[in-house]
Amino acid sequence: MMDIFATLRDRVLERLAGAPDEDFRVRGIWKVELAFKPNPAERTFQYTFWIAMTRSQGVCYCTGDDPRGRELVGSDARELVKEKTCVSIAVLDSLYASLERKPAASFQLVGTPIEKTDARTEIILHEAERLVSGICARPARVVNVGLVGNIVRDLVARGYDVRASDMERDTVGTRVHGVLVEDGTKTFDLVAQSDLAIVTGMTIATDSLELIVEEARKAGTRLLLFAETGANFGEEYCRSLGIDTVVSEPFPFYIFQGTSTIEVYRKT
Repeated sequence: MMDIFATLRDRVLERLAGAPDEDFRVRGIWKVELAFKPNPAERTFQYTFWIAMTRSQGVCYCTGDDPRGRELVGSDARELVKEKTCVSIAVLDSLYASLERKPAASFQLVGTPIEKTDARTEIILHEAERLVSGICARPARVVNVGLVGNIVRDLVARGYDVRASDMERDTVGTRVHGVLVEDGTKTFDLVAQSDLAIVTGMTIATDSLELIVEEARKAGTRLLLFAETGANFGEEYCRSLGIDTVVSEPFPFYIFQGTSTIEVYRKT
């Protein structure tokens, strides 16, 4: 099975070979605790995320923690990314953020988080419809891995056969817009049983992305990743892993006031 973090690390270090040492210097580390409920259709998100800055910024959400922090300022990113942790994913994402990339589409979301929530959901749903259009006569089976209530709401409203899974204990077993949220341990079976899996980018931090990609490949399931964690990996995800579509949201995210950027990458 492919080690996705190692593959991403090796690719970016190849592309940055010969860059000056200063480009690998960690210049900033931020730890953010959040609780956020953008509208009544959505659950309350309660997470920690790390922001790391080399030449640019990268982000990783995690449910666990990493005891390191400010002492990493001044470190060499090439040393930090030797092993996968929440912080090292953020650092790796920051290296990718410094590379030129060519999204298939790019959007600027402006306004309050309340206003941007629906716009972001619509972009994800547009890409989902593009992937399942015409693949079967019956309603497409779609699983949302890493529950987002607005995505589930709109999938149900458009007539899809919707399933959902999540790792958060308070969410598992509840019904969201009529859809039972199943335990994250059932994710791989749900992916294999679906026509399309809409998956959070946080799965790289929960050590489940490799199996999701493998199950999708074996079953012929289309895969759409929506990524704040590792948002800058989008182009490489499509190129190296064969993920069908990545909807990337580099920091600052839609949950913050002002302008957010959404980039779409598609497998060619």
